Amino acid sequence: MKLLCLLFTNVLAFFLVTRVRRVVAVTLVGAVALTMVAPPLRAQLGIPAVMAAATAVVNLINNMIGGLLNAVRGTIGSINGVLTQFDNLWEQVVYPLQLINQARALVSLMIAQYRGLLTSLLQVNVSSAQLPNPVALEIIIRDRNTADFPQLTNAFGQTYRAIPQPTDAHPMERDLADIDDAMALANLKTLKASDAMVDQMMAAANVIEDEGVNMAPGSAPYLAGAGMIASVKSQAMMQRMVAAAIRQEASRVAHDNTVRKRNAMFGAQFRTDVQTMFKK
Repeated sequence: MKLLCLLFTNVLAFFLVTRVRRVVAVTLVGAVALTMVAPPLRAQLGIPAVMAAATAVVNLINNMIGGLLNAVRGTIGSINGVLTQFDNLWEQVVYPLQLINQARALVSLMIAQYRGLLTSLLQVNVSSAQLPNPVALEIIIRDRNTADFPQLTNAFGQTYRAIPQPTDAHPMERDLADIDDAMALANLKTLKASDAMVDQMMAAANVIEDEGVNMAPGSAPYLAGAGMIASVKSQAMMQRMVAAAIRQEASRVAHDNTVRKRNAMFGAQFRTDVQTMFKK
């Protein structure tokens, strides 16, 4: 805005000065023409007459262009006044510098107070396993990495053991063990993805905070939009975690119901065996 106003001022001044130059040129031409048309002075007039004529020409020029020069100065002064008013409007009403500096100071204060604290809280070591297999599993569970799912499956099997062989367990028992392991692994993988998402959201929050310190006036809506996008992504991940918890709860209910079905099946088989025994 300032650059545009300065350009407008320079163009206007150029035209005004050009106009003054034209007037001066016309005046000089007129003066020369008058001296050429006027009858020649007698020689006895000498130098005083020439000086008087020159003074008359200078006075004529000053009288004609003095008003124009005053008008130019007045116009430039008016333009400077308008520019000053525009500066005051932008710096005191539209984008108050004092309030902008206060907001930047507040952002810097919040970064200094909370960023380190939040980072330290997220990095607190809560691992509690003691034996080799559980320790290996817990390390993989908490590494916030989604590229080591095969290692997670292997560590899970080493800790919770493999599914019994068909000769060692009833098919229903093997099915229950398989689905329970599958649901547990699925939720652990989802948990690792959620931890990775948390790291990404924290990095995005740090970038938004850093930009908040150095943002230009008028860029706040863009930062707000970026924050809303990050919030939507975080909400989506939370919904995924809620869905995983619901699936786990549904699997637990199904497991308990299968146990009841198994007991009923074993009860019926026991009655049949008892009746067969008494018949003999």
